[in-house]
Amino acid sequence: MTIDPRRFRPCSLLAALLLLSSFVVVSSSTAADAPFQLRPGEFPPEGSAHYVAGELIAFDHVNRTGVLRPDRTDAQRRGDWDYPHPFTLLPYGSISYHGTAADLRDIPIGTHLHGWFYQEPAAPKESKEVKGKKGAKNTVPRYERLGLEASYNLALRLEDDFTYCVGLKREWRVDAVDLEKGVLTATGLTAGKADAKATAFQVVPATRVWKGHGFGGLTNLAEGQTVLLNLTYATLKGPGRCTDIWLDAESRTVATAQQAEVHRQSLRERGFAGWIDAVDNQQSIVTITLFNAFDPKLKEMFRVTQTTNDTATAACAEENLRTYDQINDRKRGTLLEAKEVPVVPGSSGLQVKFKSELLLEGFRPKRFIRIWPGIWKIDDLPREERLYQ
Repeated sequence: MTIDPRRFRPCSLLAALLLLSSFVVVSSSTAADAPFQLRPGEFPPEGSAHYVAGELIAFDHVNRTGVLRPDRTDAQRRGDWDYPHPFTLLPYGSISYHGTAADLRDIPIGTHLHGWFYQEPAAPKESKEVKGKKGAKNTVPRYERLGLEASYNLALRLEDDFTYCVGLKREWRVDAVDLEKGVLTATGLTAGKADAKATAFQVVPATRVWKGHGFGGLTNLAEGQTVLLNLTYATLKGPGRCTDIWLDAESRTVATAQQAEVHRQSLRERGFAGWIDAVDNQQSIVTITLFNAFDPKLKEMFRVTQTTNDTATAACAEENLRTYDQINDRKRGTLLEAKEVPVVPGSSGLQVKFKSELLLEGFRPKRFIRIWPGIWKIDDLPREERLYQ
């Protein structure tokens, strides 16, 4: 910035200098607050991601991409409301649904999600192409207009309202129910502390009401209950419309347990994902850090007992965590070590050493891998999920 003294009267020169010093301060502050830039082969630090919430309106579960309709906020002009926010899940990006790990395929369209994102070095202007059958293109949809925060398009974590509120120890106290008008009035309670004012949510006949080991109905809602909610149309129709309401602790436990089994089955079929930290070419030993996209209880699957049963199977994967042809390209080996490492965003805190019967070309540092405990049988995947077709 250049200031020409000839443009100022003598009495204004001090003001000009103050303006210049103010500009320098603002510039340095902006640089200090610059978004964190991801680095290959490194997990990001805690608290470095950018928060964006919105409704899931489209996804490609095979390539781990999707689109949110961002929540309306005071930072947006009215004319910028509801423009799409395309995203790609980072290789170590995770999803939680009903309080436990999930895949993108598990999330119903319309679910309101809370997300933490990073920017790419430069926001892509063209659709992304991923490897697949020759001549075929799987792309992130291209839009003429995007949301204001669309440059934050790499998702570290996504979670539904159920998971988000459980993490905050937040519930909703039912103040009133008007089924004729379709309104549920409730006050938020965070760690027992009530919000300053109540919130009015929409309820409709399609709203699922979870009660005990089964389902109830909207008529089971009563003043004074503490409930959990999942929403859709959040900020598009006021605070949102309830898709699910959990009336009690038992119903929440049932929902979490069911989703945990859904995700465990997915892991059996697709393997745990991670990246390769190091390779000992002489000993054929591969060191792997597993990503945190699974129930921490499953770390026991990799416990080393120093017996002949300590085996594992691994297959090469790409950045979108797709394998080529895991039924034929996998390699078995011995699980030598499983140890705890510092837990940081994206990491499970579990690092394993695997002695492969043969090192594949893709077993290289900073590359991605899928690994199965030795007691799990490796099965084939549908054609659309394989990179090699």
